[in-house]
Amino acid sequence: MKVFSFVFENARNSLLKAVSTRTGFILSRPLQVSIEPNERCNARCLMCDCWKETRDFLNADDILNVIRELKEWMGSNFFIQIAGGEPLIFKGITGIFRYCADNRIICKISTNGISLTKPVCDRIIASGLKYLTISIDSHIPEIHDKYRGVKRAFDRAMKGLDYLHRHSDMVLGISSIIMQENVGHLKDFTDFLLGLPVHRIIFQPVRAYGIPLSKWQEYEFWVTDLQALDEGIEYIKARKKEDPRIINTFGHLDLMKDYFRDPKSILNSRKCHIGYEQLNISYKGDVTLCNAFPKIGNIREGSLRAMWTSEQAKEIRKKMQACRFPCTSNCKKEFSIREKIEKFKVFLKAGLFH
Repeated sequence: MKVFSFVFENARNSLLKAVSTRTGFILSRPLQVSIEPNERCNARCLMCDCWKETRDFLNADDILNVIRELKEWMGSNFFIQIAGGEPLIFKGITGIFRYCADNRIICKISTNGISLTKPVCDRIIASGLKYLTISIDSHIPEIHDKYRGVKRAFDRAMKGLDYLHRHSDMVLGISSIIMQENVGHLKDFTDFLLGLPVHRIIFQPVRAYGIPLSKWQEYEFWVTDLQALDEGIEYIKARKKEDPRIINTFGHLDLMKDYFRDPKSILNSRKCHIGYEQLNISYKGDVTLCNAFPKIGNIREGSLRAMWTSEQAKEIRKKMQACRFPCTSNCKKEFSIREKIEKFKVFLKAGLFH
């Protein structure tokens, strides 16, 4: 069964990662691959400027060639995360979904939900895509639409979610950014999200992209109502105890309190080993171990396997292990054995491995 081979390969890779970090020999493989096919977007989010890009640098064949290469290298027991930009406006995206489904490769996309019309949903369902997450930042339509910069963005996303729920067995998720505008509504927002027909929910703190760390607390979307933050985080933790669909760890939720009080207070104290298990491919084809570090190559300039084991990659891994940036990304979360089991049960129940 797919589930057993996937779990076995990931457990094996964890052991190889431990050996790799201690010996310097790169024995582990990138079982998590993030692909950004485009940076164009049909939203006008206030928190980023991806939508200012007007053209695509890659095409569907570029992405398919990458996935084929990964399959030849690692089989089918790796996980692909497709984001953007907005991936649903990338030409040929459903063909990419279909290839992954036909080859039993787990593929997840993140979308703003604006494009989830009935025809688009039907094409997604027909493609065999198994895992889709929608970004929702408030249960109040006016707030969500304001930050997405598009009228009726909330309604479109909710209608698309409802349609996918009723007409597919897709694993559906919600990703939400905690920021000043919604922090006072976190209790009601959490209840709203848990009332949706989704299998997983994750909260992330807003990040001040492109702004020096010393200026983060001056960022216009930074959470300054710390009492509301503390109350909201504690409520999320209480609801998580009742409902494991909230997949943040308790530690990650608590970390957000310190993060918004002083981001410098959470400078990473442990070595970062994500460079031994993850690859990122940008909308220009650049390959990185972490987006905060220089590229190790480009998909049009050589093989991924050669890049993965290159001397350049080894040097970047050393720098990553010394990184002390106040990172709150998913890759930095520590899961207890119990949380790993609960998370796995959510995915198994949702049919992720069917």
